[in-house]
Amino acid sequence: MTGAATGLDRATVEAVLAVAVRAPSIHNTQPWRWRLAGGVLDLRADRSRQLEVADPDGHSLLISCGAAAHLTELALQAAGWSVEAQLLPEPNDPDLLVRFVPRGAVEPDATVLARVDAAQRRRSDRRPFRSAEVPEQVVEQLRAAGSAPDAWVDFPVQADRRIDLAVAVSWADRVERNDEAYIAEMNRWIRDPDVHALADGVPLTDGVPLEAVPHVPADRPRRVDVPLRDFELGMSGRQIIERDVDEKPLIAVTFTHFDGPLDHLRAGQAMMRLMVEADLAGLATCPLSQAVDFAAFRTRVQGLMGWIGYPQIMLRVGYPGGPTSELVRTPRREPSAVLELG
Repeated sequence: MTGAATGLDRATVEAVLAVAVRAPSIHNTQPWRWRLAGGVLDLRADRSRQLEVADPDGHSLLISCGAAAHLTELALQAAGWSVEAQLLPEPNDPDLLVRFVPRGAVEPDATVLARVDAAQRRRSDRRPFRSAEVPEQVVEQLRAAGSAPDAWVDFPVQADRRIDLAVAVSWADRVERNDEAYIAEMNRWIRDPDVHALADGVPLTDGVPLEAVPHVPADRPRRVDVPLRDFELGMSGRQIIERDVDEKPLIAVTFTHFDGPLDHLRAGQAMMRLMVEADLAGLATCPLSQAVDFAAFRTRVQGLMGWIGYPQIMLRVGYPGGPTSELVRTPRREPSAVLELG
């Protein structure tokens, strides 16, 4: 690493961003970019990648960037840097989300290195999970990993709570699937390599690859109590979710005290911490965000569930139904494509 007096350099930052860009984002839009100037690294919102229909207020963009912020800090620690992460450091520049200020050298410990490995290995698993329940001790490990003073994680496991949550998510899911503009926007981010691949063979760099969407034949429907986001809308053999229940994954909900941009960033950080911890425990995760996509949805589910905090993001958590290595690795833009030098 470069001496602390000179700050971060390009080679270090590009290595760090190779980890940070593995953060999940809504429809794999990757709505982020970084700027390196004077040895200090800034994470900025890329509003050109904000979804107009599904994310009009930028809530999902900030959740996604919060996840990328956590991986940025984690990878900087693994690279031998102690950094101060300043959230929303300049009120007059709302697209400046996080500033990473180097504070000196650190020796990365084995835990940090293991978490970086998990972050690079982790993939959103949309497949059915195994029926095995997550042990209570592991649930508490996930709770501890995802929780901080300003953002925390809880798990509605009681039968009546699961029913209430299923009602809330199902309502939001129906609203979205009946919105033609929403469906059209989602379909624009589904990438069929045979259609979207460029003539010169340049690989895909964003969006959800078609092969990453589990195809469920109509005569063998997938039955879940809390519905998934249905990427097969408008396609033959799409998922059917309103029947008897076969899948009951653990549902993790990330909360904050308030519902502003700073809270959305913190929730994204908490989500990423939980995802990394889940991978280390041999668990799979997948965002479940329909009921929290819009402010009105969040208010409705908060009232229905009687929650005091604001629900920001939900995750399905469980034991994978197959080897993680079989999952399609969703594409990402190269670090050089998301880094600006000042």
